[in-house]
Amino acid sequence: MTEHPPRRRSATLAATLSFVAPGLGQLARGSVRRGLLYLLPVVALIAFVAAVAAADPVRFVTTLVRPDVLVGVFILNAGLFAWRGLAIVDAWRTAAAGPPRGALATLVVIGLLLVTAATHVVIGATTYLAYDAVTAITGDKGFGALPAGSPTATPEASPGATPTPTPVPTPSPAPPRPPLADGRLDILLIGADAGPYRWSLRTDTLIVLSVDVETGRAAFFGIPRNLLNVPLPDESRGAFDCGCFPGLINALYVYASGHPDDFPGPDETRGLRAVQGAIGELTGLQLDGMVVAKLQGFVHLVDAIGGLDIDVPEGVYDANYPLEDGRGMIVLRIRPGPQHFDGRTALAYARSRHQDSDYGRMERQQITLTALGRQLMAQPLLTKVPELLAIARDNLWTNLDIEDLPAFIELARRVDIAQIGRFAFIPPTYPEYLDTAAIEGIRAEVAGVFPPLEPPLPTPSSPVRG
Repeated sequence: MTEHPPRRRSATLAATLSFVAPGLGQLARGSVRRGLLYLLPVVALIAFVAAVAAADPVRFVTTLVRPDVLVGVFILNAGLFAWRGLAIVDAWRTAAAGPPRGALATLVVIGLLLVTAATHVVIGATTYLAYDAVTAITGDKGFGALPAGSPTATPEASPGATPTPTPVPTPSPAPPRPPLADGRLDILLIGADAGPYRWSLRTDTLIVLSVDVETGRAAFFGIPRNLLNVPLPDESRGAFDCGCFPGLINALYVYASGHPDDFPGPDETRGLRAVQGAIGELTGLQLDGMVVAKLQGFVHLVDAIGGLDIDVPEGVYDANYPLEDGRGMIVLRIRPGPQHFDGRTALAYARSRHQDSDYGRMERQQITLTALGRQLMAQPLLTKVPELLAIARDNLWTNLDIEDLPAFIELARRVDIAQIGRFAFIPPTYPEYLDTAAIEGIRAEVAGVFPPLEPPLPTPSSPVRG
């Protein structure tokens, strides 16, 4: 009669079972009390997390990116690793009591512990990366690593601009409202050109994204970077007699950064705050916040998601396109029709302006953003989380409150990317040098972008039969 395998093999099996689920090995050996001691806390934790996730999946996911929650996840992950390791060793020791353990059994248990450790190291590293990215993206330093504006900088004017800016009447400042309280989500998107050989930050891309809360309708408003006489908000209106910024709007960041007496806010974010305030005043919106992205970060993001598909309406030719990293010029040729771009080509398509003008570039930027949003919503990104976090950490900043993220994401899910409206405040409708009429026209267009939907016609009632 064949004898059963020696006890040490049972010890290896018990350790393996407790590797799969803490306490399972003890239960298999008949140690019910010890098994339940290890198993029940883990089961309770999994059940709690599953219940919370099932109740509100969006809020559950967005809660995980809060810094305090990430710290808790990091600590919990370390504790869970210790608990699992202890369960594995305990199952092995209790099952293998008696004869000395063989070398193979010992190696198996060591291997199980190493696999357990590796799993939790990956989780811990991803959690730390997420914490580092979130605190950097939403921190109060903004793009503080970039040189700020010079205190002696003066607003630059374009040739032919009116010497004395036209004073622009502005409404009395309204008390701040919570996000979405006015029925809209309004966010300023800033493309920051801050590559090598460029002094300070240039806010060369200014787009307002507006979403109607009730219907999910959305629109892009392109703000030309060469607008002059953009009105300033109450907090900085006294910087100039006109109550406006007389230079090019893309120079406001640098000027405000270097003039703390006229523009409030921390040194690191004063310039960005000034830009948000001016665009809000120009459009008549109380902007819910802004998102600032470096151009090179856009390149990395597009490459990370496998490129960008764009149906190019008109070809682009630029004999002197400057690379985003400042390493010289290239000849850019993009044919009309469906195209698949890598990150650098997608940026070049959105950024080139030698073929037409800043206004043509604004239209291409909105086309590119629409394509990017469509692809981000359409593909699973879970396996790319570490790479995306690293990209965001170095290239993104926002002053949006992370507590509002669940509401924003829920709203974003209802937006039809293909139906986003695109608007630009460009000549001849709106002059580069703004006057009162132009500003009032911009505010009226922004306010009326989401007209009330016509109610459906009433359905005739069926006759009542007696």
